[in-house]
Amino acid sequence: MLRPISQTQRVVDVVIAVVCALLFGLLSFRAGGLVEIPGSTAAIILLCAALAVRRWSPVLALIGAWVGAVAQMAALDSPNLYDAMIPALVYAASACGTRAVRWAAFTSSLAGAGIAGVYVARYRFMDAMTDSIGALPDAVNAFAIVAALTAVTLLLAWTLGLLVRTAQRSRRNRQEADEAGEQVAAEQERTRIARDMHDVVAHSLAVVIAQSDGARLLRKTDPEAVEEALETIGSTARAALADVRVLLQQLRYEGTTSVQPGLADLEVLLAQFRGSGLEVAVVRDPDLGGLGTAVQLAAFRIVQESLTNALRHGDLTRQASVLLTRTPHGLEVEVVNAVDPARPPRPSPGGHGLIGMRERAGAVQGDLRAGPEGDRFRVRAFLPVGAAAGAMAAGRDASLGDWSAEPPGTAPIRTAGAR
Repeated sequence: MLRPISQTQRVVDVVIAVVCALLFGLLSFRAGGLVEIPGSTAAIILLCAALAVRRWSPVLALIGAWVGAVAQMAALDSPNLYDAMIPALVYAASACGTRAVRWAAFTSSLAGAGIAGVYVARYRFMDAMTDSIGALPDAVNAFAIVAALTAVTLLLAWTLGLLVRTAQRSRRNRQEADEAGEQVAAEQERTRIARDMHDVVAHSLAVVIAQSDGARLLRKTDPEAVEEALETIGSTARAALADVRVLLQQLRYEGTTSVQPGLADLEVLLAQFRGSGLEVAVVRDPDLGGLGTAVQLAAFRIVQESLTNALRHGDLTRQASVLLTRTPHGLEVEVVNAVDPARPPRPSPGGHGLIGMRERAGAVQGDLRAGPEGDRFRVRAFLPVGAAAGAMAAGRDASLGDWSAEPPGTAPIRTAGAR
């Protein structure tokens, strides 16, 4: 029954009601004289009281409008300027009231128009019934004119209130949608940063562990190799620290951006793996332009994570391979490494590497498959570009059918979580 409104709205409504009471009271006093002051005063007080609470309690305001109109008719007061407050009360009931109050205001507008027409033409109807039936058309015309004008005025106020109510609701819905969109964007950004953090830390630690293990084994037989391993550990750790600082800065300060790696940075990445004992052969098309930043970043991270897994779980005595093929529809990425017989891949629901690669591919509407094939582990990804991305997102691109089915001997990405 009572709506929560701000203190400012409450004060403004009360001030408007007081000003209307003083203004209409003064006008009624001058127009009517001392004899009609009590009837006019009662109607003005009731209508102004309803005006003061029209937004706080629309139902009380509507009741006040009816009581004020009845008081005016009981005092036999003719239509006056203060009746202009009634449309304002109908508007408030339509704009601020509940569904029941809103339709009660609509019904009141029609009923009030009929009552007002009868009230204004009452003497003409009485004359027609008592004196002359010829006065009936005049009475009907007076009734119709007053009822029509009153109905149009009140229904216009009701319709305006309904339009304002709809506009306010639409604005609230837009605000809620914007807030929900901001929350989704923030969550997506946190997920992206978490993926970047995993890729940076996992890769760097894998390189550091491999180099430290090699340095420990070679410290007596090859001191120069130990020095080189320590330099690699230091440079890798410093680069990882710088990347982690950038990611933490993005978490701390909204809107902070950083330069993301692309295919041009692959040689530096491969040099780190080769220095850690993993031989990598790379075959890439000479023309890899026009892929876009997002596709290049996804390809870089997929290669990085695949080789990191190969360094941790693969057979380092055998060469790994990276194949980058540009097609009319996008970029194909394939990373193959030998499986270490002593450390075969095991299903693990806690692994995040392959899940992260799948998310990387999915972020650009691509597809990724990974799993063991005999004594090797193969990661195959397709990253579409332009129209192909939209077609894959809609599932309608028949020319990409090879990627809709599992490659022979390849398990879905979720079954190789140990990687």
